[in-house]
Amino acid sequence: MPDLDFRTPFMPEDVSPIADLVGDARIVAIGENNHHIREFGELRNRLLRHLVEERGFTVLGFESGFAEGELVDGWLRGAPGDVAEIGRDGFTFSLGDSPEAHDMLTWLRGHGGIRYAGLDVPSSGGSPVPALKAVQRYLEEVAPDVVSLVEAGLTASEPYASVSSAVAPGRYAAMAAPARDAATAAFAALLAHLESLAPVYSQRRDRDAHAIAEHHALGALRIDMYLRELAAMMAGVAPSMQSSSRDTYMASTVKLLRRLHGEGAKIVVMVHNGHLQRVPFAAAPGMVFPSAGTHLAAEFGDDYFTLGVTAGTGTTSGLTPDEGERLGFRVHTEELPPPADDSVEATLAGSDACLVDLRANRVKGVAGPTSMRHAHLFTQVDVVQAFDGLVYLPTMSVSDHVDKA
Repeated sequence: MPDLDFRTPFMPEDVSPIADLVGDARIVAIGENNHHIREFGELRNRLLRHLVEERGFTVLGFESGFAEGELVDGWLRGAPGDVAEIGRDGFTFSLGDSPEAHDMLTWLRGHGGIRYAGLDVPSSGGSPVPALKAVQRYLEEVAPDVVSLVEAGLTASEPYASVSSAVAPGRYAAMAAPARDAATAAFAALLAHLESLAPVYSQRRDRDAHAIAEHHALGALRIDMYLRELAAMMAGVAPSMQSSSRDTYMASTVKLLRRLHGEGAKIVVMVHNGHLQRVPFAAAPGMVFPSAGTHLAAEFGDDYFTLGVTAGTGTTSGLTPDEGERLGFRVHTEELPPPADDSVEATLAGSDACLVDLRANRVKGVAGPTSMRHAHLFTQVDVVQAFDGLVYLPTMSVSDHVDKA
């Protein structure tokens, strides 16, 4: 069985050892092996507070829709609203529904001065509409004569636009190829127009507003490409190294945040382990794509720090399609299977909570484990190369809002 050096006991109540590993990195990505997990949410909240209060971090990017995130950012700066409503409407994939998310939001609003952004494509991966509506509002101010470009995108995407990626792929698969191409062309035309007219439109508003509008237009195109990628995968014609429009968009959002808040801005990123890892993600045998972390590691090097978070036993969350639910799926509880023999969880099985310095393992040339928990499955990954640090907890459990049946 593979082994790891540089392990230290870790008390989840004291996150300062993690911050010490972070060092001078200005982009810190905090992971989790699945969403809706109580222990992971609590740990990430504590680490976020420490990084804000003790290390000067001022921006939070979260694995949720960029378009929807404007509601959250406004609320943190004093706009009215109830935290449960903000968690429901300002986050995608139901990631703002947990008590841990509510605690995070409440603390951020009370602390003040922290900017928030969703990193992901809009509408839980189901529709470009929220992004297109944001572009439409911008163009109505600076160039109302070209709002028709947005309207073309709205019309072309209507056959598949839906509440989430639990619904949209089926609708997209039912579209004829010319209709799919018309949607892609509409989004490409909108983005190209905004890019070409950036110097002119920026004078009518400001550079930041234009950059944000461009990013919304990019989000509309990326969600369209995301559905193309899923269709190719389901049809069995995807290349072995596939593109990942969601991950590419999340990485580009982090780059945008650096531009908006300054090169010296310190940014916390909260996404799944698979999205933040520094190497491509093996979603299934024969299908690999560059993660958001692959892009960010290439762009920022040691200024980008990745913390994987996992656990040995307990329960995890799963998704069941359900047309009666708000997002077209229901979150439920599943028992964790035993660790795979080549996994980091098997390597650390029987340990108390610990923190592993994986950069030190890289320097030493430790081979390390070759797989890791991903929800209730295990994905192949060179753990030592993928993460800079790792928190292992003996057990994990679903958050209180998840259906326990």
